[in-house]
Amino acid sequence: MIVFSGDNGTAAPFPTPIGMRMISGHKGQMREGGSRVPLIANWPGVAPEGKVLKDLVDFSDMYATFAELAGAKLPTELPIDGNSYAPQLRGEAGKPREWVYVQLGAKWYVRSTRWKLTGDGELFDLSDAPFAEKLVERDTKDAEAIAGREKLQKALDTLKPGAGKSDEP
Repeated sequence: MIVFSGDNGTAAPFPTPIGMRMISGHKGQMREGGSRVPLIANWPGVAPEGKVLKDLVDFSDMYATFAELAGAKLPTELPIDGNSYAPQLRGEAGKPREWVYVQLGAKWYVRSTRWKLTGDGELFDLSDAPFAEKLVERDTKDAEAIAGREKLQKALDTLKPGAGKSDEP
């Protein structure tokens, strides 16, 4: 099995299109272009060829995934942040993440497939991501946005945002 991924976003100042549309942001920014990277897996005879998933995966998932694939047991006395995506590598449904956490210096956010909630409390609609991130007004009456904010705030409350933070981006 070969797994390829980037470390973070696209290089600035080079504009990055997908198809004919430019993505929002670049490396060093907290926008989609700064945190969204490819994850490509090739496992002949196991991973389905040409299948593209939109499942959320973050680097904390690597440990749990490779441990499962190797048949190793995860420690029970330590909390493990990662979720295994081994089933998806085998072409099975798996249990995709509901959210991922991103931190860059003293800034952070938690995002689902539809919403992004920053450490500053800003909620963004990602329905047109990675091309646009639409700020949702704090006093919105949109039930989906309110539910998205509540769900992501609960996720953020379980974390220790800013741990190891610095003033550097």
